[in-house]
Amino acid sequence: MKNKLLLTALSLFIFSGIYAQESIFSNPDFNQWSVEGSVGFHRPYNNFSQGYYSATPDFFMGELGVRYMINEYFGMKLGLMYDRYTSADGSRGTFSTDQYGFSIRGVANLGRVLKVEEWTKTFNLLVHYGLGISMMHYENVDWTDWVGNGVGGITLQAKVSPRVTLYGDITAMENFSQDRAFDGGSGSYANLPVVYKGSVGVSVSLGRNRDIPHADWYVRQSSIQDTPEYDAIDARITEVESGLKAKDDEYKDLSSRVDELSNKVDEMDKEVKSIASTRVVDANDVIAQLISDGYFNIYFNFDSSQYSKIAASTINILKTYLENNPGVNVDLYGYADERGPAGYNQQLSQRRADAVARALINVGIGSSRINAEGRGEDHSIDSSSPDAYQLARRVTFSIR
Repeated sequence: MKNKLLLTALSLFIFSGIYAQESIFSNPDFNQWSVEGSVGFHRPYNNFSQGYYSATPDFFMGELGVRYMINEYFGMKLGLMYDRYTSADGSRGTFSTDQYGFSIRGVANLGRVLKVEEWTKTFNLLVHYGLGISMMHYENVDWTDWVGNGVGGITLQAKVSPRVTLYGDITAMENFSQDRAFDGGSGSYANLPVVYKGSVGVSVSLGRNRDIPHADWYVRQSSIQDTPEYDAIDARITEVESGLKAKDDEYKDLSSRVDELSNKVDEMDKEVKSIASTRVVDANDVIAQLISDGYFNIYFNFDSSQYSKIAASTINILKTYLENNPGVNVDLYGYADERGPAGYNQQLSQRRADAVARALINVGIGSSRINAEGRGEDHSIDSSSPDAYQLARRVTFSIR
């Protein structure tokens, strides 16, 4: 049926808009900041004096960090780290070396890339790599050494709540321009010092809304069928289709108004097929066009300004559109059929427009954004078909 074709076309239309608008560099509704802390062990390799070595594993290391995710795929992390290297039993001599450092790293959400959400909602993977600078203090020779660092690793996350995540991390750190060995003895530039680290920690998401997910766990809606707008539009089209079918069963030939609506559906089918093939379209423009073209009218019973409960879906679509587009206003045009005195019908059409305006205000739309105007009788309806007067008793919308 033509109305179902419209629904299918509209789905493609809006999905294309979502695909174009919500690229991986957009900022949907998720928390982007988090603070992290971890403790663990490490094992330094290379650049020891002959006969010196550290324990395996060697304690203690710790890290504090703050992370900002640009979107659900990429982010940045600033970290402060501390490592303490000590001699193991059997080492030629005892030593103790402290390393304090700062690093800046890029973070990639490997879990979203690999789509792990398709089989687990609890675990996730991050990878990180960057550069840093640190100070090493060799206690046994009382020497301070400034070194550069290359830092990279992988993090396994386990979600506890929308705000709290536990994680385990494995990191490799290379020290550049380290003048001495880890034990404080004479170092060798031929042996690039490397430290392997293992740690466990906790990450706490920051944001005003405690119930929305962090970017690490945000899964973008990939289909129009997953959106609230789809449910509202589907309900509205089903409602219109049922109404037309009932009218079709009762009347074999509707007025020229119905023919006009059918022609609009045909034109929309053709337009969607043309535009959807490019997959570059703004979903807001589609919804605005459908609203202004009369696909979401609200109808009234004879001599009544009380709209029916099934009009709630239309009001919800308009509410959602206006909330998503705060710079847009709407004109409401009320109509009556031509039966009865013209003056009375003018007042009736105004009451109908005012009733819909009050409904929008009650759901949170500012009154300054709404203009309600009664336009009196609609003479476009074929008066020889009295039952088609139902199409005249309505409120239409115009976006501005």
